Amino acid sequence: MERKTEAQWLLDHKHINSIMIHNRSAGLQKIYMFLDFDGVVNVFVTPDEEEYQRIQNEGKFEFFSRPCIARLNRFAKDFPVSIVISSSWRFGGLDYCMEYLREGGLAEHVVFSDTTSLELDGPREELIMDYLLEHPDFTGFIIFDDILMTHLRDYLVHTDPMIGWDEERDQCARKIIQKFM
Repeated sequence: MERKTEAQWLLDHKHINSIMIHNRSAGLQKIYMFLDFDGVVNVFVTPDEEEYQRIQNEGKFEFFSRPCIARLNRFAKDFPVSIVISSSWRFGGLDYCMEYLREGGLAEHVVFSDTTSLELDGPREELIMDYLLEHPDFTGFIIFDDILMTHLRDYLVHTDPMIGWDEERDQCARKIIQKFM
């Protein structure tokens, strides 16, 4: 896959901005939430943490963080987001990803749309941009990821993989999404 040039990124940005403006002026409201798992709702634990001890005692390892998923539930209740799985977990399929998150406590009201491309394996920000250009029915978008995204930083809630979606990141996300309300 050939990488985008800076000129292509600039054109793509202008195009997605015009899509968002046009759709909002038409009265539409659809916000895509691009969700990574590892480092966002899956949090790495260390042996000195209480969660690690619980895992050791119960013998059941869970990748997901229930507090992170609870924040996702609240966010999806407060804002009209439709989740697009951008995580590498997407290769397991949308149904698998939904079932996994539901097992971690994801509420039934949370809406899923899709996954980013399963055929392309490039930088995640390119996959997200390509998804937006191929699905021009959105009025805004937000990205939750522990990977830095230079070209999409204004839409990125950048998480620490050891902490995930914490209160500070939640406040950051709420500021970003207000642009689309």
